[in-house]
Amino acid sequence: MSDGADGNVEPKTPLPAAADAEAGEGGEQKPQGLGPRYQRIAVLLTRLAATARSFLLYGAGNEAIDRFLSALLDSLVSALQVEGQITLSVHTYELKFEDQTVYLNRDRERSLAFRLYRDGVRALTLRKGFHTEELTRLLEILSIRYTGVNQHEDDMVTLLWKARFSHLDVATVESIVPDDADAGEDDAPPPPGGAALPDDLDLPRPTLPPPKGPSWVEVAPDKLQSLRAEVAEEALPADCLALLGRLRPELSDPKRAIAFGGAAPLFAEVRDFLLSVDRLPSLKRFGALLWELAGEDTPPWDPHRHAAVYDLLDSCGDRRAVRRLLRSVPAEDRHLPPELIEVLDRVCPDPLVAVMDTLAEEEGPATRAVARQALEHYARRKPGLLEQRFLLSRGRAASDLLRVMAHVGGEAAAAFVAQQCLHPDAAVQDEALWHIARMPYSGALGRGLFEAFRLADAPRRERILEIVIRTRDPRFVDPLARYVEERAGQLGTDEASRVGRALGLLGGAQSIERWRAWLQPAGRRKGFDGPLARVVAAATALGFIRAEAAAEALGAAFDAADETSQPWILGALAQRQREAWEGAP
Repeated sequence: MSDGADGNVEPKTPLPAAADAEAGEGGEQKPQGLGPRYQRIAVLLTRLAATARSFLLYGAGNEAIDRFLSALLDSLVSALQVEGQITLSVHTYELKFEDQTVYLNRDRERSLAFRLYRDGVRALTLRKGFHTEELTRLLEILSIRYTGVNQHEDDMVTLLWKARFSHLDVATVESIVPDDADAGEDDAPPPPGGAALPDDLDLPRPTLPPPKGPSWVEVAPDKLQSLRAEVAEEALPADCLALLGRLRPELSDPKRAIAFGGAAPLFAEVRDFLLSVDRLPSLKRFGALLWELAGEDTPPWDPHRHAAVYDLLDSCGDRRAVRRLLRSVPAEDRHLPPELIEVLDRVCPDPLVAVMDTLAEEEGPATRAVARQALEHYARRKPGLLEQRFLLSRGRAASDLLRVMAHVGGEAAAAFVAQQCLHPDAAVQDEALWHIARMPYSGALGRGLFEAFRLADAPRRERILEIVIRTRDPRFVDPLARYVEERAGQLGTDEASRVGRALGLLGGAQSIERWRAWLQPAGRRKGFDGPLARVVAAATALGFIRAEAAAEALGAAFDAADETSQPWILGALAQRQREAWEGAP
């Protein structure tokens, strides 16, 4: 060592404590079985403890200290970059990270954990952004508490509180606060009997009574049943309402001057408990209690009471509450209880909107079934609102709304539902077809049905044709025939055959001459005038007409057919033969 001109002495040798930080020469014990992540935190804390023990013993410009500070800061910044923040719980001799011991030192004089715990620190949280200046301040505080040069220095909590760290949070026991935090408050009176004893003082063990084993006490059956009823779940709703009933006079007592906001969390907890279909009677009484409170005069000590009560009332019928109520219906039931409608009418500002919102978000089929039943009840009041929501919806929600409209719209809904066969959403198209197949047939439905057939894709045209055939309405023959004539050049033979089946079943014997005209021979050569699709449709139509004239027309067509059209004529003749066998007695 050498003396400088200013009297400072600076060591030229490495720092023992700092050099052995990772080795744990200060009494630190290496926790066993740590993974790489926890091992990195353990090494960091061991370095921190070692540096703190030697920080004040060497000059501020010591090269070894500077190097070790840089290494410590780099390790800390790297760890925070990965973790985001590091929260350490402080125990008597150990520090834990995520319940994993990452620092252990049972030496009271050298243990970083013991120094923190003794002074009342119970948790430290280092957050990303912790920098050199904050690290230096932290090391100074830890060093002061290690050296104990002045026996009257502030404790660790006070020093940490005064340092005003930006990226370090400290949790302490409640009884340990900075001395100046209570400045200006009246001194608390001394406890009876003199000064209070510290919590960790060991007192003499009290004299305990001699041990006695448990004994059996017979309880009468009626008393046992009464005790069971007191703790049964069925009694809880009544107990909750009784508690609120006892609280109500207290809210009106000017001597107590209790604001409703202080009791609102209790009311909200009771509300959440009662939001279930098996507690609807109690929920109705709860709503009645709130309405009574809303009708009372506002007390002078609580000018915002009415607003708070109305907010609580609204929360009983908001989207979250309605969803909880609908979800509480048993999945195997799927039935809307009438009491639920009564509750929604009483506490829900707009039940239709609340139920539609729930239906848009709900996944469970049972809950959606109950929601649709509720919508069928409320939609009769505002059918326009239901249609408006449908036009803004897609997917399953739109399908459910269309189902409700089909059930409540009556005859007026038939044409609207038929139009939805052209909806851009495939799920809505399928829903519309399902309902059309089960609706009573009307002329309005027929017009919409053919329009849907004309514009739908091939698979849905096939389904619509089946619905058209079931109507038995011969008015479909003309538009279907025009459809074939207009699109004969683009129609495939399979679709033409399906349309021909509908033409034959709906047109009957009266349409034979029309289909015979579609099978006019081409002249000297084999074949027919017109596209093959029209020939296939006409032959198939004749094959489904039982009249003898249809058979004659097919026979003449077979003689004129070429190799392309002949298989379809034969197929139509075979169809007639099957019809004859099935119709034979």
